[in-house]
Amino acid sequence: MKVLIIGNGIAGNEVAFSIRERCRETEICIVSAEAVPEYDPCSLPYYLGGDCRRRDVFRKQKRDYVKNGIDVKYNNKVASIRPDKKTVITENGEKLGYDKLVLAHGGDLFIPPIDGIDKKGVFSCKQLHETQRLKAHKGKCAVVIGSGAIGIEAAEALKKKGYEVHVIELMGWILPALFDEPTAKRLETAMESHGINVYTNEKVLKINGNKRVSGVVTDKREIKCSTVVVATGVVPGVGLARTANIATERGIQVDRYMRTSVSDIYACGDCVETVDACTGEVAMFQLKHNAIEQGQIVARNILGDHIKYLGAYAFARAHFFDTHAVTFGKTMRATDCILGDKELIEKENGGDYLRIVLLDGKVAGGQAIGQYADDIGFFIGAMWRKDDMNRLRKKINQLTPTAAAHSWHHILMGHLLQPAP
Repeated sequence: MKVLIIGNGIAGNEVAFSIRERCRETEICIVSAEAVPEYDPCSLPYYLGGDCRRRDVFRKQKRDYVKNGIDVKYNNKVASIRPDKKTVITENGEKLGYDKLVLAHGGDLFIPPIDGIDKKGVFSCKQLHETQRLKAHKGKCAVVIGSGAIGIEAAEALKKKGYEVHVIELMGWILPALFDEPTAKRLETAMESHGINVYTNEKVLKINGNKRVSGVVTDKREIKCSTVVVATGVVPGVGLARTANIATERGIQVDRYMRTSVSDIYACGDCVETVDACTGEVAMFQLKHNAIEQGQIVARNILGDHIKYLGAYAFARAHFFDTHAVTFGKTMRATDCILGDKELIEKENGGDYLRIVLLDGKVAGGQAIGQYADDIGFFIGAMWRKDDMNRLRKKINQLTPTAAAHSWHHILMGHLLQPAP
């Protein structure tokens, strides 16, 4: 059997090495758009800021693929998929056959339609080569457009490099997809205490300069700068799938076995649309732990195990300077369109903050800053078990930082694989 994997990121590598771990005979080929082996995109801001070396961002070395008999075609982009012929055609005209095809090519950086965004001095932190360019760039003032996790971590990295840093966010608070406003405002205050300027409810209109960046114009101000970092999020890569008549909506649609609408084609990682493990709703959680689990599911199902994926879950960490925050499940804002009784539990102890969202008396999500972040596994467990929070209120009221030492990894990672009935 020949397995062809499009994408050399976390999901694609999980498929390849999980298959190889269980089967030495399967022929495995990865088509990689980049020239390097698998690396962790979440490490790129830390590399930018000097907190780790370039070699530390890699999860694999080229010798790992050779040792495991996995063929990788580096610097190779796929132009089209021919499901009728079980063939993939690359941009250089090479035809690659397959018995099973895996789409694991991730997402594309969302580029907002801003005048001047193609000027020299505009960067992203999505890929290693872009981060290397930014690291080598010399500048004194930087504007970061967008305040997701990559945006705020890039802002911290640039500050450590000696830049004057401005973060511009279109929404009313930073990290709007992950945190409710009260939590985010506390994080915003922490950023400002380290000298980073944060502007929310503000839209970038134009990037000034001839060929090179000289400034940024918003609907409220003009900032002179030589460096712009675009951190406006990632959209699923669905173009290849659509041209091959594979069903897509926001992402590539898959069933609970990670199969697409076309026979013998699977998909996993940031390019797919799946379901929320807790609610069963259609969801897109483009997070590393979900990519890993989905890759493992695809590998096992390709080998005939018929394993059902229980769904993705929202869990993310944000760490900058001396502030640590975590979020899981739904924000209170995300429950606005859901019918049911909603309640909010908040606890604060100095700089530590806890916010738990209840829906119909059960945990639906939560956020924490500081030492309460170490206790969040208690509430993740309650959400997964669908515990009645009326029975847990006494426990919550007694909770102080570090009182609940449950590990979210221990609670969650062992419960995502389930044999099909």
